[in-house]
Amino acid sequence: MKNKTLTFKLIDGEFSADETQKVLMSLVNNKIDFHNLFAFSNHIRFNNDVHGSKKRIEELTKTRDEIISVTNAANQEGYHFKISSTIDLELVKHDIPNS
Repeated sequence: MKNKTLTFKLIDGEFSADETQKVLMSLVNNKIDFHNLFAFSNHIRFNNDVHGSKKRIEELTKTRDEIISVTNAANQEGYHFKISSTIDLELVKHDIPNS
């Protein structure tokens, strides 16, 4: 495969504050769950350092708290959100070392 970037549109629309919170909480909580499982698995199976995952979980937890705060305030004031979100995937060749 040639190195190439693929772009996928995940979210595009206007949402109420409640809908925004549900959509974004689903994404953030899924990422937190992924990192928790990844860290647990790597620590148990390989005794690997899980500092990177733990740091990412902290960042995502702060993000989750900020989203809750912003969407709750917007809901009280009658605001909606326009959300546009894309994911860019870039193929990167990973060299496998010789055994």
